[in-house]
Amino acid sequence: MNDNNLVNDMNETEMIERYIYEVIKRVPQKQRKEIKLELAELIEDMKEEGTTEEILMKLGNPAEFAKRYRDENNYVIGPDYYDDYVWIAKIGALAVAISAIVSAVVRGLTEAEGLKDFIKVFIGEGIGVSVSGAVGFLGMLTIIFVLMERLKIKVDIKPDKEWTPSQLPAVPEKKAMLSRGESIVAIIFYMVLMGMFLFVPEIFGAFETTDTGIKSISCVFNLEQWSSIVPFFVLILVIGMFDEIVKIIYGQYCKAVMYSSIVCNAISVVLFFILFKCMDIWNSSFADELLIQAGKKEYSKGDMLRYWNTDRFDEFLLGFIVLASCLEVASYVYHTYKYGRKDK
Repeated sequence: MNDNNLVNDMNETEMIERYIYEVIKRVPQKQRKEIKLELAELIEDMKEEGTTEEILMKLGNPAEFAKRYRDENNYVIGPDYYDDYVWIAKIGALAVAISAIVSAVVRGLTEAEGLKDFIKVFIGEGIGVSVSGAVGFLGMLTIIFVLMERLKIKVDIKPDKEWTPSQLPAVPEKKAMLSRGESIVAIIFYMVLMGMFLFVPEIFGAFETTDTGIKSISCVFNLEQWSSIVPFFVLILVIGMFDEIVKIIYGQYCKAVMYSSIVCNAISVVLFFILFKCMDIWNSSFADELLIQAGKKEYSKGDMLRYWNTDRFDEFLLGFIVLASCLEVASYVYHTYKYGRKDK
């Protein structure tokens, strides 16, 4: 289908809506409402100068037109992404703080002897983890957004083809939009989980309450090999956060989000396979220590702990992860081709 046919398929109102949407998504959030009204009035005032297509041709490429509302033309992270960058950075800071508090509380409850020790551990670990975690997250986030900025430049700039209104993508419908709230919750969850893996891996286990406080019975992980294991978990969580950030940036089902889901899930499955099949990840005595603690001599028939640290247990977990990943990818492929934007 040529450009003229594409333009004919759009009525004047739809063409104007597409153009305005492409402009305002590239300007700072706080200016969008005002610029939307201003641009609509400008187009209305130019109606006597020709057809809607001719007017939009005079205004030019929306990406170039949006630059009129910017103070500068060169950015490390431009206005297209800056609001999302600041917004996610705030969410990340909250997640780091929550992770640090949880880690400090757990370590204080399990290691401190008395209130003074607890306060000392809580303040020391809370502040230290918060600062180091915030710096690390901000660095990672900046790198991701810089890559997205460069990727977008490559996608949007087409020097060999003059811009025409036929290139305006449709304004996304409601079913095509992705929930920012779900991505926020996921990022916070990943950050809290990362803090636990890095600073209090012993929290993943069994505990008992004693007269002197909370005592760890056993950890599910092989803590003797933890320095070799934890980088895999951290990388899996970072990949998950990257996928959620891509969803927030694009805000709708599209090929970029679909490809991100496919690649991120594939890499995560490979990393989980390495963890389960190539590394001694589990504490081999975990199930036996729970059995002793419960005062039993043998497992019941339906007890899953009888398969602890066996190939069957690892294969069950890996199968569940593969199934969940396939379902997620299938969902994004389906929604992208049914509702999503096809050009990105």
